[in-house]
Amino acid sequence: MGLDEKRKVWVVGHKNPDTDSVCSAIAYAYLKNQTSDGEEYEPKRAGELNEETKYVLEFFGAEVPAMITDVGAQVKDIEIRRTPGVSDQLSLKRAWEMMRDMNVPTLPITDGEGYLAGLITTQDITTSYMDIYDNYILSRAQTQYKNILDTLDGTLLYGNAEACFTEGKVMVGSANPEIMEEYIDDHDLVIMGNRYEAQICALEANAGCIVVAGAPKISRTIVKMASERNCTLITTPYDTYTTARLINQSMPIRYFMRHNRLMTFELEEFVEGVRDIMSKERHRYFPILDENSKYVGMISRRNLLNMKKSS
Repeated sequence: MGLDEKRKVWVVGHKNPDTDSVCSAIAYAYLKNQTSDGEEYEPKRAGELNEETKYVLEFFGAEVPAMITDVGAQVKDIEIRRTPGVSDQLSLKRAWEMMRDMNVPTLPITDGEGYLAGLITTQDITTSYMDIYDNYILSRAQTQYKNILDTLDGTLLYGNAEACFTEGKVMVGSANPEIMEEYIDDHDLVIMGNRYEAQICALEANAGCIVVAGAPKISRTIVKMASERNCTLITTPYDTYTTARLINQSMPIRYFMRHNRLMTFELEEFVEGVRDIMSKERHRYFPILDENSKYVGMISRRNLLNMKKSS
């Protein structure tokens, strides 16, 4: 509803209306429109007109109120939380921060046209952090380097921030160079400290990305060699342990979002039916779609409970 758009209120009498019922609705709606600034009142009828009422309305030139068959509350009548839709490229770190700041357990993911693409919950993020031990997951998730830079407060010395880490594993280069060269494979992402010989070793082993911890000053030789071998080179102020702990938070939520069999409701659906469905589902928050199937906002069981208490 726009800032200048008035909320519409229906005024309706009893079912199978007689002349008193219909005329009372018309008169009361007129009175309220003369005295109210915030709402627009519309007379309605809850059934077919009898011959007497038709004659009276025609005689006085009154417009026949539109008939309604169900006055039950609809989803559009309750409070909808306008949680903004986010891109599926958003990092887990940023998604977590948004949930914390907005105090919501679920974020809707939308495409460029506003259609719902999926959902991400705090449980999904926790699972990504606690239950995954795959050191190839960063490349499987097609993680953008700009997400890595954002998560690590990093500085890009060479490479394309818009590109993705698509091959190789993540490893910590803490051993001496002779040992490191045995387990660094092509395209790997290597996290290491400011050790010149280790950096040379990782570059010669065809690492795809090197993240140097501790915000060191990198030698021009290393930057030049990284550009010659097309190896993304990043520095971060965090120490090696913290960098290794944080880097998985750079993965895009696309890899973890729920996108199959999403339970959604439409603005025109009746609350009573929505309440019955919600009672059988484990989810706490449900997306709402408009008449064009585009995402509008979220509702929860609490919305319906509060409505029941106030009714």
